[in-house]
Amino acid sequence: MTWRFPRDTVVGMTTPAQPSQFPDPRKRSRTGPGERELAGTASDARERAGTGSGTGAPRRRAVGLPAVGLPAAAVLLAAAFFLAPPLLVPGGFGDFPHGFLTYWSSGRRAFSPGLQHLVDRQFHDHLVRVLIAVPLLAVLVALAKRFRRFRLLSGALALVAAALLIENVQGVVSPFGTLLPLLAPGLAKPDRVALLAQVRDQLGHGQVSPALRVMLDEYVRWHMVKAVLCGLLAGALLGLSVAVWRRRHRWYCLLTALSAAAALVVVAANVTTVADPDPGLLSLLQGDW
Repeated sequence: MTWRFPRDTVVGMTTPAQPSQFPDPRKRSRTGPGERELAGTASDARERAGTGSGTGAPRRRAVGLPAVGLPAAAVLLAAAFFLAPPLLVPGGFGDFPHGFLTYWSSGRRAFSPGLQHLVDRQFHDHLVRVLIAVPLLAVLVALAKRFRRFRLLSGALALVAAALLIENVQGVVSPFGTLLPLLAPGLAKPDRVALLAQVRDQLGHGQVSPALRVMLDEYVRWHMVKAVLCGLLAGALLGLSVAVWRRRHRWYCLLTALSAAAALVVVAANVTTVADPDPGLLSLLQGDW
């Protein structure tokens, strides 16, 4: 009888060697730290390109926002500057000459109710425009700073916005003074001639009525505010002129210097008017101003 042993127990028979779970130290990768960093960077780049969740896409969108947002904001604010005040402060000022004659003949300093209503309306109208002109000026300055191709146009529009801002700040500070130019075209010729004669007589003899004193005070305040604000504008333009000169932008330097000189001329004219307001007020009532 012959004994048969299982195949795996036969002497000399071995099972095939299983691959070891532990790598041979001699066969480890010899990749250096620098190569591993490059591989990791390339892998991250592939992941961002595949998923689109990297920081590149939002950054491109952020760069494109000002190119659309700033011009759109400038257009909307410019439209609001001219359209919003009539909607928010409805009504006209055609009754001002008649209300002024009633106030002039009253001999009192306080405004009549009808005239006070017109003055309040003028104040609110200019206040709305100031609140719109301030961000409009800021947006135009940002446009001039960001887009070099349209810097000259944006700078010119910023100067216009600054002039509009100054004019409306004057209206907020002296609303009655900004209504005085309506007297010359609004009064009938006999009324205008009589008013001018009385104003000349009072200014010549030094006996000023309460109504004329209010007119002079408002007229002086109106020009004083303009002188101060134009002086600030001239200082800003001079500083900008020096800055662009250092960057060797001669053309921009010349334009800003000329604008600053024009602002200084306006300052000098208004300071002269404040020092001697009588001739200017008479010219205003005659319609020559």
